[in-house]
Amino acid sequence: MGWLFSKHETCPIDEDDAILLVDAETESIPCTDADGNPLYYCFEGEHTFSLEADEDWGRSKKRR
Repeated sequence: MGWLFSKHETCPIDEDDAILLVDAETESIPCTDADGNPLYYCFEGEHTFSLEADEDWGRSKKRR
């Protein structure tokens, strides 16, 4: 299955690895905020954040 969003990003706050959050039942539907932007979980800061389309998804410095 192709993803519309990058599975891994760099947190803009902690500048550490973050992973795309997905629906627990399907494990394939990305979780999004109220505006439809993908939600990521930051491992360093233990928080979630979203990225807007114009923030260059998939071009993070620390992308795996």
